[in-house]
Amino acid sequence: MKVKVSGTQTSQRCAKCGACTVVCPVYKASGGKECYSGRGKKHLLEVMGEGTPSPIFEDIFSKCLLCGSCVTACPRGVDIPEEVRRARSDFSTFYGEHGYLKFLARKVLLHPELLSVVRTFGRSFAPLLEKRLPAESGLRLQMAIFDHEPIVTKDDHRQSAVAETSLKTLVYFPGCSATHLYPETINACRQLLRHAGYELVIPEGLGCCGLAIDAAGDGERSRALARKNILALERYDGPIMVSCGSCYAHLQRYHEVLAGDPAWQDRVEYVCGRLVEMSQLLDQCLPQDLVSEETTGKSCRVFYHDPCHLRHGLNITREPRNLLRRVPSIELLELPDGPQCCGHGGLFHLGAPELSAKIRDDLAEKVLAMAPDIITSSCSGCLMQWKTALAAAGKTIPVLHLAELLLQAYQKKKSSF
Repeated sequence: MKVKVSGTQTSQRCAKCGACTVVCPVYKASGGKECYSGRGKKHLLEVMGEGTPSPIFEDIFSKCLLCGSCVTACPRGVDIPEEVRRARSDFSTFYGEHGYLKFLARKVLLHPELLSVVRTFGRSFAPLLEKRLPAESGLRLQMAIFDHEPIVTKDDHRQSAVAETSLKTLVYFPGCSATHLYPETINACRQLLRHAGYELVIPEGLGCCGLAIDAAGDGERSRALARKNILALERYDGPIMVSCGSCYAHLQRYHEVLAGDPAWQDRVEYVCGRLVEMSQLLDQCLPQDLVSEETTGKSCRVFYHDPCHLRHGLNITREPRNLLRRVPSIELLELPDGPQCCGHGGLFHLGAPELSAKIRDDLAEKVLAMAPDIITSSCSGCLMQWKTALAAAGKTIPVLHLAELLLQAYQKKKSSF
């Protein structure tokens, strides 16, 4: 393997300052193992040179969340996640601890319709397994992503604040999770956008955004998924709303994914230039007067979890909070030391379950100390990780997509607050 290290410009040279170690969730969860930090990985890449990567080398580089915290902290802007992706492109098929699980998960994401079968099974048997399996069972924790039936919100066109004939078309990329695991997210987005004067249209032919495939270094399949989605999205004009933070971040990376394919550059520009993240759109277009001024006399303590893919690089943190603060009955909770990674990391939780659980439980302990009534986020992976975290802690706090929570508020369902 010939390791592709960043250019020799001063801006891309590691200063060995250690700023990345302070913020790296994996470094901290490992007890301070230098090899897991951005600085450590950068050093390994520089000394590796040519040759076939050893299993130890592959395992170290498999244990990276690609969260971007190191890039945010680095005074020179060294892009360690991108270098990790490049290194992984030459790895063996089942690289890293539990590599076979990540391999199988990637295969499923190439055919995401299989996730509908998972949803049917999970929602049918999760309640039964919860009673039969011991609290420490790994399967029980995995099934916690279906910890409760979705709160039903009637899809009533008459609730729209705008006449149906005046609704404008808005293209919608829901992502694999909302399409096949949590369709209630699509329903909530559809109703919220009707209030704002839009009718959502989901183009036929959409596939997985490709984040997990690209993170594994599988450039060929990552490019194929990007082309597939561009073909589906370019048939429509106007903004393209994305309701999953991770999907939005990766769709924005299609410029990089298809950088070596000049024939697609204009098409990438046409699609990526129209992408809009859900909370940013709702913050601009959702009418203020839809929020009920009536409360039950008791505030609802809500913790909003920042997806790493939105807060690092994209800096989308203000808009979700703006939306939540519009609801009089919501008391927004904040961690004193700022947001933290949940440890999901795409397929990281499958490949490094022990490290993922440490990162997850450390965050959950701090949040649960604030006694939240609801936990919300806009990233499908983060939401699943939070459901697992609460199951591990023996808590039954609702975990809702931001769109679901806002819809409850805007429909004036006082019983939920």
